[in-house]
Amino acid sequence: MRIKLYGFMAALIGIFLFAAPSFAGAEKVVVIDPGHGGRFSGTCGLTGSSTGICEETNNLNVALKLKSLLESRGITVKMTRSDDRHFSTYLSGDGGDLDKRTQVANGFATNNNDNTVLISVHHNAHPRDPYVKGVETYYYDGVNHYQSEYPHDPLQIKYLPDNKRLATNIHSKLIPSLGTLDRGVRNNQSFYVIRNAKMPAVLLELGFMTNREEESRIKTSSYQWAAAKAIAEGVVNYYKVFEVFDENNKRLATFTTLEEAKNYVSKQTKLAKVFDKTQQKFVFENGKFIVVHKENGYLKEFYSIDEAIKFASNNGETRIYDKYNRWTVWSNYLTKKYAVKQSETVKEELFDYNQAVTKANELENSYIVRNDTGEVIWSKSDAVKVERSASPTYIAGSGRIQTSIEISKKIYPNGFAADKAEKTVLLTTGVDPADALSAGPLSGLYGKAPIILSEADVLVESVKTELKRLKASKVVIIGGPAAIDTVVENQIKGLGIQVDRINGSNRYDTNRKILAKLGNVNGYFVASGKQYADALAVAPIAASQNWGIVLTDLDKVSDVSVNLMAGKPVRIVGGDKVVGSAVEAKIKEKTSNLVRLAGSNRYDTLAKVLWAFGDKLESETVLLTTGENFPDALAAAPLAVNNPAPLILINGSVKVNLESFLLEHGENQSIKEVLVIGGTLSKDAVTEVTNKVK
Repeated sequence: MRIKLYGFMAALIGIFLFAAPSFAGAEKVVVIDPGHGGRFSGTCGLTGSSTGICEETNNLNVALKLKSLLESRGITVKMTRSDDRHFSTYLSGDGGDLDKRTQVANGFATNNNDNTVLISVHHNAHPRDPYVKGVETYYYDGVNHYQSEYPHDPLQIKYLPDNKRLATNIHSKLIPSLGTLDRGVRNNQSFYVIRNAKMPAVLLELGFMTNREEESRIKTSSYQWAAAKAIAEGVVNYYKVFEVFDENNKRLATFTTLEEAKNYVSKQTKLAKVFDKTQQKFVFENGKFIVVHKENGYLKEFYSIDEAIKFASNNGETRIYDKYNRWTVWSNYLTKKYAVKQSETVKEELFDYNQAVTKANELENSYIVRNDTGEVIWSKSDAVKVERSASPTYIAGSGRIQTSIEISKKIYPNGFAADKAEKTVLLTTGVDPADALSAGPLSGLYGKAPIILSEADVLVESVKTELKRLKASKVVIIGGPAAIDTVVENQIKGLGIQVDRINGSNRYDTNRKILAKLGNVNGYFVASGKQYADALAVAPIAASQNWGIVLTDLDKVSDVSVNLMAGKPVRIVGGDKVVGSAVEAKIKEKTSNLVRLAGSNRYDTLAKVLWAFGDKLESETVLLTTGENFPDALAAAPLAVNNPAPLILINGSVKVNLESFLLEHGENQSIKEVLVIGGTLSKDAVTEVTNKVK
């Protein structure tokens, strides 16, 4: 290719607009530029004039094969062209083919420049010597072949080390794969597309079409696949690094192993973090102290406790969380709840139970006292006995149906009392919660009715046994025959139990039927009828506070449901991506008491809900279940009737905003029991939550 473009490649310039790293949306992207195309055929070598197969065709053939290989490795691929075309009727200058081609390539890198690379695919020619052959890989280094009248793109300098590393990785794979002469990794040509790339870039010359033997091989599918496979392997290896960034996302260093990167970060005296370029995520950082606002969550992270305290002191209702030890070390709104004692002497007062235990274990005959109640909650002294300790109680069966039965047994260990007015059970599907999303408040209406899950088309023996054990006189089925078949209904009737059914033409119609059944409630939650987590999370509060749950589509809610809300307090649960602004505006026409409770995810949204209703959650119990699967949370709502306990959803560990709620809730309430619903949570996760409320 150099024979054709010597006069142009060093002579043209593009405009680069700086794009800061955007790690939130980072992904590996390879932009493939098959050189030439359309009226710019590139070299036609020895035989192209007669066969019609010139460089443009060979470039594209390799590029398309490379695309498929990279995509199979999970890498996003963009191509400047995927057919035979040019970008402008003239080659050089502003608006020329090279300029337009480069603009297209750079457009693919927008907002993700650091994690995108450009590979420009070419084949070579020599003007005089038909025996010259081999592979060359070019990168721009900002020095060699630089001419001041043709400067590089301003921020291309940022990628000079990456250019060389990318070129070396690819070239080292090409030579053994293609079995041709190694003409080296070169930095002595300022080719336009790589000099003006807004990303790391290389230009590949995959053989000489003016060499008879090499030209014949270049045109074969086997040669093209060999080239594509080598390039793909080189690209994959290029991403196998660990980059260190400072708190302003400035890259400090690049390493080939995580251990090297960690060692480097550990020696820094300022905040630094390690980015795994293969996984496209941060995997390590030395920032230890996170400043967390009581309700708004994460504020900022610091390397030193002094810097964290200085920042937090200027913000009300904050705490500082040591993320490595996983405990709170400072707060301007929490009290130091735990006193570590030795004999009668207070050795230290702390915010976090785990830290208190760690400190106490360093002392002989020590024990821990809750400052607010004076109760001993931990002891390794023979002379001091533990007076109170919150402990987990597991309610779990072999599956979702059995877990719902175990919850029923927890509520009614001896079945329904003979004089109980409502001996009712709510029955719903254990497969799809759509119809039953808003059923939680019905439990209170029917006198704390348990919610039992069922198969759609058969009354399983364990459910039948539980209905008999409870001595149920009525079963209310939630949903239509598609959710619970009439076969199940008839089997229940065969037990001598009355069956009612609440169902509509779809989930929203069923929801309206439930709301009608509830009648006059104290307020309404409005939640998505398709994103289940929010509606399930508020169900225990709705059940305990006599609130209804209105289900809505993203952009529309029925007039019937809106009319019910007139003059009532209404809380929209979730952001405008699940309950849209049009729904909010429609509700505002009916009530002025409207608040949206929304976080960045289901756990942060739940935290907002719990903070909003925290003063009403007066219970010695905390409910705990997974936030990743609906059935356990669905069946848990009745546990909160007459016992307004908060439901905590977790995934692996408790999220920082929910932890903030638990810390204050544990101060305000004397928690004696954590009810763990379902068997999917790890022991460590359960212990973590339990220790936050001791």
